[in-house]
Amino acid sequence: MGVYLGIFDGHNAAAALCSEGRVQQVLQEERLTGIKNFYGPPALAVGRMLEMAGLAASAVDRVCLASRYVATPRHPHAVKEGFDQRYAGGLRQGVAGLLASRRGYRQWRTRQRMQARQEVVADWGFSPERIDFVDHHQVHAATAYYGLRRDEGPYLVLTLDGGGDGLSGSVWRGEGGRLERLAATSQADSLGEIYAVTTHLLGFMPLEHEYKLMGMAPYASQERAARVAQIFRRYLDLDRTQPMMFRRLVPEALSQLGPRLQRDLERLRFDEICAGLQQFTEELMARWVRVCVAQTGIGRVLAAGGVFMNVKANKIISELDEVEVFEAFPSCGDESLPLGVCYLAAHAAGETVRPLEHCYLGNDLSAAECRQALRAVEGLEVEEPTDMAVRVAQLLAAGEVVARAAGPMEFGARALGNRSILADPLNQDVVRVINRMIKKRDFWMPFAPVVRRQDAEAYFRNPKGLPSPYMMNTFDSTDRRTELMAAVHNADLSARPQLLEAGQNPGYEAILDHFAALTGRKVLLNTSFNLHGFPIACSAADALQVLMDSGLNRLVLGPFLVSKRGAAG
Repeated sequence: MGVYLGIFDGHNAAAALCSEGRVQQVLQEERLTGIKNFYGPPALAVGRMLEMAGLAASAVDRVCLASRYVATPRHPHAVKEGFDQRYAGGLRQGVAGLLASRRGYRQWRTRQRMQARQEVVADWGFSPERIDFVDHHQVHAATAYYGLRRDEGPYLVLTLDGGGDGLSGSVWRGEGGRLERLAATSQADSLGEIYAVTTHLLGFMPLEHEYKLMGMAPYASQERAARVAQIFRRYLDLDRTQPMMFRRLVPEALSQLGPRLQRDLERLRFDEICAGLQQFTEELMARWVRVCVAQTGIGRVLAAGGVFMNVKANKIISELDEVEVFEAFPSCGDESLPLGVCYLAAHAAGETVRPLEHCYLGNDLSAAECRQALRAVEGLEVEEPTDMAVRVAQLLAAGEVVARAAGPMEFGARALGNRSILADPLNQDVVRVINRMIKKRDFWMPFAPVVRRQDAEAYFRNPKGLPSPYMMNTFDSTDRRTELMAAVHNADLSARPQLLEAGQNPGYEAILDHFAALTGRKVLLNTSFNLHGFPIACSAADALQVLMDSGLNRLVLGPFLVSKRGAAG
């Protein structure tokens, strides 16, 4: 059995360590640098994982870089500035676009940057002959197939994102441990790019804040949304001759897409644009999935790539009659690529690749680390409850908001209980309270609920019984939504729940169980434990810093319950 290190060194860099056919650890560089969506080589993540595993660099058999090509990183604001420059026009931008369209130039630039990336990894102590580069969309497909499959297949595997290694989407057949590519969409015909450009034009951070447009969409009327959706339909559609692919309908290259969209969307309301874009996206993705199912005869669908972070589109897809099963890989943007490249390396070595069991793959918080961090902070009261789950449930039932930093850190964009803020969702005012304390979320954005999967039927309509342990889908709420109104979208009454699988997180499950025993309600509000604009807290010191810099009063820190002085008993 080999040891494989997976690396993605682009936007939202991360690293993963795989052995015995299973991904053992994943760390995102942002958690260690404090720079959200860190762009560049994940040097700290690689070092921390090797340290956690007790391995030297020489023990790693293959170092696998996801994506053959990534742009050179600059600084935390490089993504937005890059979009600003791309759509500013001018001679320099025109020359850059012309060069980028030349195949020879692209190949030369790719070779140059591959060599530079190889040198960085070699500086970490890995010999160059152990370094591999793997295609971006093949890696996305591998995360979905190897990470989510429950048998040998067949599965229909779909990838869709802004772009990577010249593609923005692909269609695969996964069966018997093998992936076969059936179709691919050029990066020049990217649905994800249209969504990102619109995000940028509305003043948000592209490749990060697309979810805010999705959250605003239900507030506009369907009539107004339809008018705007018609504008977007003039930009992109399924290819008429090869309908498992997308094809843009405008002559402009992506570098000129911004100015055209700006003209077409001028003087339209913000909410209408969000709603029209979302309606267009949902309709186009649903048509695409229908075609892919029809042409392959496979109704079990697995998905990956940043566009599948759009949980409302996922809902539409999962409800299609043609779709038997639908799952998107957890946090399936580029931060998940290190897992896929590990899966591919293990498979290539002839090993049995084991599906993902959970996302709690980061650093744990030991009692010793927590004690050391506590010694550096004054003004806190610390207790060590004999039964932490009972104590936390009592506080939540009394209406308090409790942060939890305990156990191995979860991977990905969604907090899954170990670096979370928890509250009773019965009282909708808790949204205002949490936003005032710490989150500072846009007023239209909902929080999310967590419930054991076996109890979810009471709260959510899920006729196909689909799993959703990683918050990658939304569901309509039932008439019992009054028990969780603080975690339901106010406009359409849907929710993006964490349906916790039995045995995934015993400490978290115990809190839910004791809360249910006290209140008769089996659902809690869960949101990520971080300050606005910063990554989710990672270490014990990080957790305490967030506590002290926010209005939070209670924190579960490993085995300790930490309270600010003066907090109610």
